[in-house]
Amino acid sequence: MKSDHKLCQLDKKEIEENLAAIAEGVSKPKYICQKCARVSKKKKNLCKPKKLSLR
Repeated sequence: MKSDHKLCQLDKKEIEENLAAIAEGVSKPKYICQKCARVSKKKKNLCKPKKLSLR
């Protein structure tokens, strides 16, 4: 996966090729994209990140 790509921008082929890395990056998420609702551990992986406030 290209390091400058956000999860929000990945196409189907990129997802298939990088599934293990993506799974690691989305386990125990800290941020959610306000545009597409994807989640990530790191803010930089999303195009419109917002910190999750989990109880």
